[in-house]
Amino acid sequence: VMSNGEILLHDTDTPFRHLVRIVVGQQLSVKAASTIYGRLEHLVGKGYEPNHILELEDDVLKSIGLSRSKTIYIKGVSEAAGPNCENFNSLLEKSNEEVIKDLTDIKGIGIWSAQMFLMFQMRRLDVFATSDLGLKKAISLLYGVPMDSNERVWVDQAKIWSPYRTLASIHLWKYLE
Repeated sequence: VMSNGEILLHDTDTPFRHLVRIVVGQQLSVKAASTIYGRLEHLVGKGYEPNHILELEDDVLKSIGLSRSKTIYIKGVSEAAGPNCENFNSLLEKSNEEVIKDLTDIKGIGIWSAQMFLMFQMRRLDVFATSDLGLKKAISLLYGVPMDSNERVWVDQAKIWSPYRTLASIHLWKYLE
């Protein structure tokens, strides 16, 4: 959201629901992800908890547009959350590396998803997703870095923005818009 030059971040939900939203949005356009997530909320209610997802038949989740693998991943996230989502609440005290390790242990959550969680749910200021296509595209356009450069090049490029790589990323995405 943009207003007079300011970039406003969307409010996030609980860590659990934010992770479910990330999984739903993987490899989809923002619009498609938003539509499917809206259907999920309509199905289980906006304030849904892990047990609401776990109680659903897989076919019901598939009927709202989730693939078989995403259905499995969302149920996995629901199980990983633990009672009252206590397993995710404890992430707050952990380092970025520990959070990435814990989250990527859940099937369906890769490094990119864990990095988005760190940026937008936990509001960690110094995170850079080297595999993000949008970030690469913006850096390529602004700095002339070839798109097919190896990961080291992207990591080195992002170092100049440390300790505010998250903020730099947000501006790079905004630049693409």
